[in-house]
Amino acid sequence: MTHAPQDHDAGGNFQISSWAIRNPVPVVVLFIALILAGLISYGGLPVKQFPNVQFPMVNITVTQSGAAPGEIETQITRPVEDAIAGISNVKNIYSTVTLGVSTTNVEFELGEDLQKKTDEVRSRMDQTRAILPREIDEPTVTRVELDSQPILTYAVAAPAMSDSELSWFIDDTIARELQTEKGVSQISRVGGVNREINVIIDPDRMAARGLTAPQVNNALRGFNIDAPGGRVAVGGREQTLRVLGAVNTLNALRELTIPTGGGRYVKLTEVAEVGDGASEVRGFARLNGAPVVGFQVMKTRDSSDVGVDDAVIKAIAKLEKDHKGVTFTRIFSSVDETRASFRATQHVLLEGMLLAAIVVFVFLRDWRSTMITAFAMPVSLIPTFFFMNLFGFSLNVVTLLALTLVVGILVDDAIVEIENIEKRVAQGMRPFQAALQGADAIGLAVVATTMAIVVVFMPVSFMKGMAGQFFREFGLTVCVAVLFSLVVARLLTPLMAAYLLKPASHPVERKPFKGFYRNALEWSLDHRIMACILGGVMFFGSLFLVPMLPRGFQPAGDPDYIYVDLQGPPGATAESMEDVAQSVSRIFEGRPGVRAVFAQVGSTAARGGPGFGGGGGGGDLRNGTITVLMDEHRSFTGDELKAQTRQALREVPDARITFLNFQGSAGLQAILASNDPAALTAASLELEKQMRTIDIIADPHASAPPVGPELIVRPRGAEAARLGVSVDTIAQVARVATVGDIDANVAKLTVGERRIPIRIRMPADARADLERIKALRVPTATGATTTLDAVADVSFQAGPAKIERLNRKRQLTIQAELNGAELGDAYKRVQALPIMKNLPAGVTPAETGQLEAQQELFGSFGLALFAGVAMIYGVLVLLFRSFFKPAVILTALPLSFAGAFLGLLIFNLSLSIPSLIGFLMLMGLAAKNSILLVEYAIEREREGIPQRDAILEACRERARPIVMTTMAMAAGMLPTAFALEKGAEFRQPMAVAVIGGLITSTLLSLVLVPVVYELVDDFEMWLRPRLGKLITPREAPAAAAPEDRL
Repeated sequence: MTHAPQDHDAGGNFQISSWAIRNPVPVVVLFIALILAGLISYGGLPVKQFPNVQFPMVNITVTQSGAAPGEIETQITRPVEDAIAGISNVKNIYSTVTLGVSTTNVEFELGEDLQKKTDEVRSRMDQTRAILPREIDEPTVTRVELDSQPILTYAVAAPAMSDSELSWFIDDTIARELQTEKGVSQISRVGGVNREINVIIDPDRMAARGLTAPQVNNALRGFNIDAPGGRVAVGGREQTLRVLGAVNTLNALRELTIPTGGGRYVKLTEVAEVGDGASEVRGFARLNGAPVVGFQVMKTRDSSDVGVDDAVIKAIAKLEKDHKGVTFTRIFSSVDETRASFRATQHVLLEGMLLAAIVVFVFLRDWRSTMITAFAMPVSLIPTFFFMNLFGFSLNVVTLLALTLVVGILVDDAIVEIENIEKRVAQGMRPFQAALQGADAIGLAVVATTMAIVVVFMPVSFMKGMAGQFFREFGLTVCVAVLFSLVVARLLTPLMAAYLLKPASHPVERKPFKGFYRNALEWSLDHRIMACILGGVMFFGSLFLVPMLPRGFQPAGDPDYIYVDLQGPPGATAESMEDVAQSVSRIFEGRPGVRAVFAQVGSTAARGGPGFGGGGGGGDLRNGTITVLMDEHRSFTGDELKAQTRQALREVPDARITFLNFQGSAGLQAILASNDPAALTAASLELEKQMRTIDIIADPHASAPPVGPELIVRPRGAEAARLGVSVDTIAQVARVATVGDIDANVAKLTVGERRIPIRIRMPADARADLERIKALRVPTATGATTTLDAVADVSFQAGPAKIERLNRKRQLTIQAELNGAELGDAYKRVQALPIMKNLPAGVTPAETGQLEAQQELFGSFGLALFAGVAMIYGVLVLLFRSFFKPAVILTALPLSFAGAFLGLLIFNLSLSIPSLIGFLMLMGLAAKNSILLVEYAIEREREGIPQRDAILEACRERARPIVMTTMAMAAGMLPTAFALEKGAEFRQPMAVAVIGGLITSTLLSLVLVPVVYELVDDFEMWLRPRLGKLITPREAPAAAAPEDRL
């Protein structure tokens, strides 16, 4: 009877597998405990879209009702930017100025304590407040959190309610109900109006009585108030003194008296109409053309997206039941994508395990061996959930990607173990003894191959930048799962093999090593230089495929919605923007596969944005977003719908219309910045013109600041001074009469638990009449009044309707859609345009946003690749005690690139995040296969076998486990490679790269690695006498007995 040649473990006298076989009870108890812990932890893991990532960004928002963008830039935005620019480690400052609103986002360098920086920004704002206009609302300073973004958007319709009633229903009833649910942090209204008490003053009556709008406003504030009056002690007991002057009914408010001077007064109703109404419409929402009001749901940082969604669905069902006539329509949900990705991962894991098990059965032809091997996959995977929970991880796009990636790897170690054991059983050895010898003999190879995977992915967990934060959970999840597969392979697989395998009924003799593989191998060993040249040609030839591959940040997929951005002309009104929104909506409504069209105007947010409505300032009526909701099972893609409707959208008058990507931004954004507005505008318009020559982008347009109409009031200094009228007085009269006072200064009417603003304004027709505006009464120093045009010149002028700034400079953005192209390719074409090489003096390009993130990511992964190679080499040096043999293993790494590049090209996939992850995995897998060959050849040489015979013997004995593990890995990734389920598009490039690279690296490494081994071994023999003890001697100590090995 002929037995398999004895494998030797150079790793030392480890006895872990032998101990496990001889002591099954503690091993079984250990894995039962790990499985139970994993299953319990799995149920408690939150399911989220993204991992916990902290953006180092702080937002500052300052509002000033009715203020023009140019005025806000000068008086608010620039002082704010100057104040915060002095804070340490500020990376970028982004500002946007629109009508009545200044928004500044401060981006800090990664690693900064965001709470500390937020406190610093708040302190700087407190110091700056004194130089900002008195009329602004109090500035708000908030941290920007990824988890603070809305995960759900609903539209609410109630025909029996007015806009004001429906808005209050959302703010009160719906918000109260939903915020009691676990994980819901905030409800934000989209559209609608706020209830207000409207005091519409009559300019003629006011003039007749010598009253001004600020006087009425101040009177309401002074007389309609409850105030503390101190403390008294009457009758020997202490009492609190309160002054109750506030009214709580409309009739009482109408009867309030207003002093006019000289001891005279008038009732409010004598100079104004008082009514219960709503704020001025500064935004609206429409669903399929019908008026609605929407709301968004934000969740707490650590809560589960799916858990919050489930709770909201139940709460809304209860609300619909309790409030007849109110209907809810789900507009947007990031949770739907999260659910789809989660379900796809579950299916991919099950399908991958099944396919991997089938591959094992095809090779081993034994159901017991197949069962033992397949059992390793869930037993390795389930305990991983325990450590994910321990580390505070969640089931998100990153960790799900990691779990998908390792499904084929988890069985690799078990395959190597069981194949080595089964080989001995087939040749007549008893299963118990075969498990002892086989597991111990393969120990070093299994440890080395596993550590090759671990050290490749460990650097990913420690990458710098945003990529490092995002992929920390990915790298650690892969490492933990792979380490568990090693534990299973060293403890459980030999144990199960020893007790479950059956002795072979007919021992199988070893077949002679011959056939095509041996012929190819011997030819390569006899023609080593030619073989190396062929391998080099294969590698360098594959590099020519790289320019043919598109480059992108991440695969876009095909979500069930598309976004359309609307920009109306300067001076657009709510009525004109509703016409635009309805025109765009009708282009999509009624199309097969389109289930709803949600339009919103008054906010620039792509997914609904913050609620709007309310006093004075409101949203920017020029901006709006159309969300087109498509059926899940439809006959077209979102890109096809865009192509079908693009021409019709171009024909919509009085609007600039752009498709946005699924993240809510333009596909391509080229940004220019300068302190010279004229040069900046000229450069951006020229860039727009030249971008129209690029065929892979569509509809480029520059955000050259649209010029909006402004009514300018210029005080005449001499006349105003003679009458004692200040600029501040003129501004206050104009502001209160046209939009009402700022929210902090308006009086309130208390009705139940609500405090309703009392807003004073002229009638709409008076606000539209230039002569009546000129006739506004302005108080003088003597207590009399005069007209506005008596102390100031009133005229029309044009000014910017929107201003964008980057790092304290004016910024203009040229946006374009990507016609199926990847961002990196499109931006490369833009960079090559003549204008980008010859920008005017003082105009500079800026790389921010997704492009900056893409470049940072590619750079981080490049460093991770380099670190992974270095760490693989270091680990192998320690394991093999040689500086040269590990170099043989590293030669297999570039051999995998050809198949990866070719696979991506065939499937028309881009070099993106998932494909880069696939390349990382290929490094570990290619090294893994080479380790199995090299480790065996080294041990045979140490036993005194000639070099060529040792190499041939290694190829003979290790070819089958190498091919088995490769096919099992490829089979496990097949469901992901074909992306048969929705939500799998993100992972497809990774799977294609891995499968393609595995095929080429396996085929080539089985031939080229032995060639390189022989070359390196010869070089080491030549070098040894020259370097002496620096080179590890070929001879090793006598082989340890089987029971003393790993």
